Formats: sequence, C-alpha cells, structure tokens
Amino acid sequence: MGHLELVRAAAISLGAGLLYLLATVAVVVLVALVQHWVYLRKQRNAGPRLSSDAPRIKAKMMRMARPTLVLAPAKEPAFSKVGGNPELPPNLAWPDDGGRPRTFVAQIDLAAVRSCGGPEWLPFTGRLYAFVDEMRYGFADLVRVISVDEPFGPAVAPPPRIGGRADRRLAAAFPERRIAFVSYTSLPSLDWLGIDLSELDLSEEELDALAEAPDAPFGDELQHRIGGYPSEIQDEQMAISCELMRRGLPPEYEGTEITPPIERASKQWRLLLQVDSDPALKMNWGDGGRLYVFIREKDALAGDFSRTVTISQTY
Repeated sequence: MGHLELVRAAAISLGAGLLYLLATVAVVVLVALVQHWVYLRKQRNAGPRLSSDAPRIKAKMMRMARPTLVLAPAKEPAFSKVGGNPELPPNLAWPDDGGRPRTFVAQIDLAAVRSCGGPEWLPFTGRLYAFVDEMRYGFADLVRVISVDEPFGPAVAPPPRIGGRADRRLAAAFPERRIAFVSYTSLPSLDWLGIDLSELDLSEEELDALAEAPDAPFGDELQHRIGGYPSEIQDEQMAISCELMRRGLPPEYEGTEITPPIERASKQWRLLLQVDSDPALKMNWGDGGRLYVFIREKDALAGDFSRTVTISQTY
C-alpha cells in the first residue's frame, strides 16, 4: 500500500472516530437535558423547596396557632351584628368624645362567642359594644369597647343633642348585618413572630409560602374576626406597638428602644376584634384598611375592657 492509501485510511479512521465521539457527546447531553427537565417538573409539582429554616418556622407557626372566629352573615339572626344602631341597655349613654358622638361599629354576645369555640380568655357571659371615633386615628382609643351585663333594649340612634350637625352626620349608622361565628385556626405572621429575615436561609418561594400561610384559610373573604392573630396590611409588630401605645411612648420607627420589659409585656396582648373595610356596609377605614382592637389577656380575664388599644392600617 502506498503512502497515499495509508493517509486516506488514516483519515477515514480518524473521521469515524470523531463521528463516534460527537454522537456519544450528543447522546450524553440529550440525556442530561431530559433528566434536568424531569427534575424541574418534579420540583414544580412538589411546591417550594424547604430549606433548613423554612420547616422550623412553619413548625413554630403551627405550635402558636390560636382559634379565631370569622364574623359571617347569620342565617338565623341573633344579638350580634356589625353596623346598624346599637341595642343598648336603657341606662347606658351613647359614648362621645368632648361632645362629639362616636360611631357604632359592632355588638357582640360573649356567650355565643364562647359557645362557638372563641378565645378562652373571654368571659362566658355579657355583651360588648364597639364605637369608633374617626378623629382619633393614631390614638389608642380610636375604638372604645363597652362591656355590659344588663339586659339590652331596642336599637337606638345617636341622641340629636350630642355634637353639631357635622358630628352627627359622621356618627350616622352603617348598614346592618347580623352575624354568626365561624371557627378557624389562625397562624401568626412573620411580623408577629418578630423574625429577622436577613438571618435566615430562605428562597423567594419559601418566603412567599410562609408569608401567605396565615391568610390562606380565609382566601379573599372579608376579615371581620374575633381572636386569633391579626391579618396585617403593613409590616408592624403589633404587640410591641400596643405596649408602646399603652405606655404613651412613640412608635418604634421613631426610635423608641424596645427594652426587655416592653418585649415581655407585649406578649400579653390579644386580638379582641378585627374590623375590615366592607363596601356592602359602607365601611372604609382609610383606604380599604382595617381596625385592630387589642386587649391584654389579664384584663379580658378580669372583664375589664376599658384598656383596649386600637391600631389601624391601610393600603
């Protein structure tokens, strides 16, 4: 065989080898791509990956779960309601602030609340009336809660002698909705837990899942509630805010130091009532916001509802 034939044979052999090598690489790449696609499908179907921090936080949420009652439209109307005019005992005067009448928000039968699985720190008997003064936004007494044991009377409107014409117009009744109590389980939010997210190993998907977990059972329903945890609109540690307001201190964002005594005292605060903006009742707190009425557990157990603190949040 001449030199030309040897070169030709070598070239053919080399070309065949290269083709075999390229085919092998192509097969390996194709298999890897298929495996990666299968992996992504499994991850997508399995939901967000749980890191070492996410399961621990979710477990803490579940350990701290509390009962909450959603105020739903009643099929069989009873005493409890949102809006309308209050059915006050005959000897109870309409609450006002310096001659300006407050606006009635809700009346609650505590016996019905407890029979439906409401918070254990609420009394078994009595009735609560909640009145708002929308000129008191930012103050602890934005909502005033009155507790009574006396028999209630017929619905009454604000007395015409209280306040001026503009004040009485502001205090005009909302449309009325009689309510029943539907039991749910309420989970604390990341804000309520006071978790510093910068110190955690969480993916974006995990963070979203944890942030959405507290409101997941309620969907897009109106969130009028008794007990449980607040459904925050803004980032705020509400229990800390309650304790600061009770002490007459500026809010944390203005530089108030959160000392250990303040932090310990804040753990006593419980959500008494959450009132959502409700277009059907013409209720609008700020810009579609909510009212959150808090009480210390020891005050509720003692039947003292004169020391509540109200926080408002809006979009």
